[in-house]
Amino acid sequence: MLDLRRLRYLVAIADCGSMSAAARQLGIAQPALSHHITELERLVGFPVLHRLARGVKATEKGEVLLSHAREITEKVRQAEAEIRAMAYLDERVIRLSLIPSWATAFAPSIISEVVASMPKVSLRLIEARNDESLRLIRLGKVDMAVALVGTGEGADDLIVKESLFAVSSRPIDRSMPLEVVAGLNLILPPKDNPLRVSIDEAAVRAGITLNVTMEIDGQDTIKRAVSAGIGATILSWNSVQQEQEAGQLQAAHITDPVIYRSIHLLKGREVDERTFRLFRDLLRAVARREPAASNP
Repeated sequence: MLDLRRLRYLVAIADCGSMSAAARQLGIAQPALSHHITELERLVGFPVLHRLARGVKATEKGEVLLSHAREITEKVRQAEAEIRAMAYLDERVIRLSLIPSWATAFAPSIISEVVASMPKVSLRLIEARNDESLRLIRLGKVDMAVALVGTGEGADDLIVKESLFAVSSRPIDRSMPLEVVAGLNLILPPKDNPLRVSIDEAAVRAGITLNVTMEIDGQDTIKRAVSAGIGATILSWNSVQQEQEAGQLQAAHITDPVIYRSIHLLKGREVDERTFRLFRDLLRAVARREPAASNP
């Protein structure tokens, strides 16, 4: 009984407030538009619009139909967008920026997963620090970015929460309470760094004061300072895994409490929801294969 085209016409009329304005927006003649609304009213069995001196307004029953029409046409729009996206994704170049720890730890796995599940996608990886990733997303230079901050409450962009480790050039236990870590000569990023924010917030919640002896903006420089024996630091497992395995640095899982940093996937304005969800789920699967580093 309901015709999708006529439902779209009804929505357009309600949004425009008049038949003439809706006809111009839709690109059809006003008499033809009026005919379609008359037919819609005949089919549903009641008037859907009040014809006023200036414009039109939905009737009480028309408001009910209009509500359904909006929902139906929006669902169809979303379906059409996803179908177009599926065809588009087949031959698409995806530019994905990764924070350095993820580029080091996960780039090969991400490439393999994309090749296996999206064989026609051309993946372009860019290694960029968190602030640079945010800039690239803002400027449209990348399609998606793995970053340390999300887009806000309600956004389903969390990839994983990574637990943090105390890192030293000297032998340390495999795990260490935060209170013990706090007493080390800590070299940490500046206070506005997202990792530092996570560390500071955990310390405040636990009522622990951190012994921060130096601030360095740059993960590689921090690790070089720790390797030189200047102090210790706090990093994710991804950030220190290679040095740990090579015997250059020692890492102890922080406990009592465990500290986490959040990893998010941000999307650019031109990225459709389906593509975003595909990559978010792919990255979640890759991250969760490293049990020492992440928690769902």
